[in-house]
Amino acid sequence: MLPQRFKLSRQARTFFLLSIIIFIIIRSFLFLERNIRPTVWALAKVKAEALAVQAINTAVLEKVAQQINYQDLIQITKDKDGRIVFAQVNNIKVNSICAETALHAQKALNELEKEKIAIPLGQIFDSYIFAHSGPKIPVRLAPVGYINTEVIDRFEDAGINQVRHKIYLEVQAVVRIGIPLLSDRAEIITTVPIVDAIYPGKVPDTVINLDFSGGS
Repeated sequence: MLPQRFKLSRQARTFFLLSIIIFIIIRSFLFLERNIRPTVWALAKVKAEALAVQAINTAVLEKVAQQINYQDLIQITKDKDGRIVFAQVNNIKVNSICAETALHAQKALNELEKEKIAIPLGQIFDSYIFAHSGPKIPVRLAPVGYINTEVIDRFEDAGINQVRHKIYLEVQAVVRIGIPLLSDRAEIITTVPIVDAIYPGKVPDTVINLDFSGGS
């Protein structure tokens, strides 16, 4: 009988030891999940947004901005002395540029969806030495819905009696960012300069009050 009791006692100890090991593994997993997941998500979000902004900016600069002149957007009227007295926005051209920008931005984001984006697990420890070590965490990025584009402008001092008029394309897009077991949407907003011009002398009110609301 003693050997049998010893055998049962040994089985009970083994079961108890395994239970403790499983409990420790589960608790460790939950601890890592609770403390590491927010860091992983933050890194994934920053990386995905940076790639999306870069893709949109590149598409706008290469496919749109190079084909635009200031005179395409602003029609200037001067008096007999050569002074600017009136400036009008070419809304047809503005709308055309906005539509073209949205098309190229959408295409750029669609291309990103095919790319394999990954974050080394070592980056979550914010260590230069281990930044590129550890398993790769896959990050998925996909455009969601439509892309909105708008033409905006700013006036800046450019020296004595000179004002620089800068025109930008503002692109807004919504993308879905996903990592294992977590997915959420993020809004991407980027402003890309396209053209500018220098106005000598005093800028008349008709120029300062330019309205680009025709963009969509």
